[in-house]
Amino acid sequence: MLQVSLRVTGDGMGAKLAIEDFTVEAWRTEIGGGLGREGAPKLRAFLESQGIDSMAIRDDTLAWISETLARSPAATRAQDLQNAMAVDVALGTPPVHEEPQGLVFHHSYLGNAEAIAELRRKADAWGFSGIRDTIDPAYWVDSGKTVFHYERVLGGTDGRDVFGSPNPCLTVRERLPAFGKSLFLKDRRLVAMCEGALVLEAGLIKVLGADSLPTCQVVVASDKMSANLVLGGNYLNDWMVTMDMVHAALREEGVFCMVQEAEIWEALDRFNRTHLPVTLQIARGRHPSSGKDGRLEMLIDPEPEVPLPGRDGSIDFKNFSFFRTVPLGARIAKVLPPVPGIAGMDVHGEMLQPPAAKSFADEPGRNTGLEGFEPLYLVAVKPGRLAVKDGIPEVVEVLDVAGDVSLKTGNIEFPGAVKVVGDVHSRMSVTAVGDVEIMGSVEDSFIRSDGAIIIRGGVNGMGNGIVKSRLSSVTVGYLHNQRIESHANIVVFNEIINSQLFARKSIQMRFGRYSVLGSALTAAESMDLFNVGSESGNKTVLEVGKDFEVEAEMNGKNALLAANTQDLEFLRDMDDQMTHIEKLNRILSDEDNLLHARTLGAVEIMTKWIVELRGEVADLKRRLYYPGICEIMVRGDIHPGTVLKYRDSVLVVPLKMTRRHWIFRPNEAPPSADGSAA
Repeated sequence: MLQVSLRVTGDGMGAKLAIEDFTVEAWRTEIGGGLGREGAPKLRAFLESQGIDSMAIRDDTLAWISETLARSPAATRAQDLQNAMAVDVALGTPPVHEEPQGLVFHHSYLGNAEAIAELRRKADAWGFSGIRDTIDPAYWVDSGKTVFHYERVLGGTDGRDVFGSPNPCLTVRERLPAFGKSLFLKDRRLVAMCEGALVLEAGLIKVLGADSLPTCQVVVASDKMSANLVLGGNYLNDWMVTMDMVHAALREEGVFCMVQEAEIWEALDRFNRTHLPVTLQIARGRHPSSGKDGRLEMLIDPEPEVPLPGRDGSIDFKNFSFFRTVPLGARIAKVLPPVPGIAGMDVHGEMLQPPAAKSFADEPGRNTGLEGFEPLYLVAVKPGRLAVKDGIPEVVEVLDVAGDVSLKTGNIEFPGAVKVVGDVHSRMSVTAVGDVEIMGSVEDSFIRSDGAIIIRGGVNGMGNGIVKSRLSSVTVGYLHNQRIESHANIVVFNEIINSQLFARKSIQMRFGRYSVLGSALTAAESMDLFNVGSESGNKTVLEVGKDFEVEAEMNGKNALLAANTQDLEFLRDMDDQMTHIEKLNRILSDEDNLLHARTLGAVEIMTKWIVELRGEVADLKRRLYYPGICEIMVRGDIHPGTVLKYRDSVLVVPLKMTRRHWIFRPNEAPPSADGSAA
């Protein structure tokens, strides 16, 4: 069956017929009739149905096609068909473009590529004066001078394509020789915006001058541990930065490139397309790795283990000391020698030596000394209580408070250990560098120590105090409405009610069959408890596997990161506003330029801070969870509604159970909510 379709040229200025399955009989029957004279009106109707403008249709051509194909003999039929499909059946009207008349150049321009490249090399080597002193004056143009002008404009008319759509003519601006950003058109004159050499490069007339050249420099950080490739310019710049310019900048600063060349090409391509400032870290030094200072291998544990209860479940506290005491001359620790570090290198290839590892021999703790030689021992030079401060053992004397800590005594702050015979009244504080032992009870107070804290009576408050051991353990008789933080373990001998406990190691109950009720307990490694929860359903939360000190530090850095990010957005908005003003005014004042430069510098500094903070937060996230096996042991009853947490897992105890044990392993599914029998 005869098929007729339309082929339109890409510019829409011409249209041809496409004829398939052609036979003379089919053509006469469907299109042209016996002599082909009926075909022209049918073909016109077909073209108009395809959207062709009636004014663009060539009726004489349609008549010729119709009659030729209707009468085509067998001998020339293939050629006749080819000729019919080769001729345009519709033609658009081309536009007549505007033309500048009387175009006159006032200056010569340099068009030789090698000569232009030589000018660039002189500019890089000698600066802008190197161009002016060596170039032919015929190619030199001063700022504000006319490069060419034209006298009048010959008007143009728009055309139309075969569909009747407008085909606009080009304006005189588009018909003029192409020119770059260093020139502008004003009152039929092309005027230079800066002084320099007038050149024609890649069909573009532009001025090679100090104001139109881009900057390509390598900026080395003050610590010589990083170097950035900085590409910049101004609104007049339309010149290209080349890889040779990058290599020259590296050689000038004596910097070894440490990134893939593809990254540099990508930065050059982005700058040469947009002419927006680009900064790429092109070299990065390696900091020296510090060695290990001389350190100690402890021979005496400064925290004695609490004895287990007797058969009746009680402990004789009168004959037990919670603190370790040492006699004169006791060997406390073995001194290990220092380990040297590994050298680094800056961006210039200079070696950076690590700081010398220090020997421990110069830094013994109070009332301790050194004895022997290979091996070297740390010994007690006075008898007393053994404590550890910032990892260094010391033997300290004890501050004895004969009665209560109250308004009579005032708050206690002591650089050693503290022993209180009585109670600590509400809103008082005890701060010690060494251990703290309180024989009585503590109300809503603040107890802080670098060492161990022992409260033989217990803590009874309204939630307004805190007991915190920064570097050791906390042991209390009972706990009501209080917060406990321990760098190591927390031991409670009676009940825990409506309190918050945070331990970097374990939480243990050591006496009777007391309960944990309405509290929140967090321990990095394990919990060993008696009764948990109550029949009335008071919510009790037990969480293991999380380091609460790391979490607190991470929350602080996240808050700082959010504040810095908000400040960075403000600076970027200011930069956008300055860039917009620059585009509108073309030239900024010196004060605005200084403000813009300072804003960009602040953005760079703030971005570096944010990257460093994100790295620190990521490191804290990796250290947030304890990497080993965690356990929760309940030796008595655990009531329904008690919540168990481990990392992202939350288990809710479904019913009352007795003597249960939960084991949590990293990267494994959590145990069932009912645990296993203890």
